[in-house]
Amino acid sequence: MKKIFIFTMTMSLILSSCGSNSSNIERTTSDSIQGELPVLKAEKGDIVFVRMDSIVNNFDMYHDLRRVYEDDVTKAENEMKTKVNTFQRDAKSLQEKFDKGLLTRSQAEEEQSRLYRRQQSIEEEQVKLRNELGEKEMVLLNQIQDAIMTYVNKYNEEKAYSMIISTTGNSTVLYGNPGLDITHDIIKGLNEEYIKNR
Repeated sequence: MKKIFIFTMTMSLILSSCGSNSSNIERTTSDSIQGELPVLKAEKGDIVFVRMDSIVNNFDMYHDLRRVYEDDVTKAENEMKTKVNTFQRDAKSLQEKFDKGLLTRSQAEEEQSRLYRRQQSIEEEQVKLRNELGEKEMVLLNQIQDAIMTYVNKYNEEKAYSMIISTTGNSTVLYGNPGLDITHDIIKGLNEEYIKNR
């Protein structure tokens, strides 16, 4: 129940080269190392990319919301553990009383029936808590995703890139020129926006 799912967004895109290379040649740095591809500088209309796992892992909002969620999980686990321990103690006490002959058979059956109802109630509460925590986690993930997408849209109003691709460890994008990686800019802007609006 305590497992926190790292938030990721992926897009499966296969890039094919097209168009003239002349514009890229003009944008290369003159000090590129021989044998390596030159580093480009992202410009208006380019296809750029972000490393989504880095964005999430460095986004202050994600860490703040995750801490709140983990506190909720810990609190729920502790409450359930207390209830289960109390139930087990009461069940053991009932068995001991019955073994010592301190209860009639009808009293023991009545107590056993009561314990069975408590057990069912605890199991139902566990299912309810799991569902509530699942919903909270989904809301957390949606808040993170919304914050990122809202900022990226705002960011791109000025930059006017033709496409921003999200990559993760299992993405189909095998290579991206480092100059087209805008991850750092997005992280910086996201955190500034988050601090400003907190």
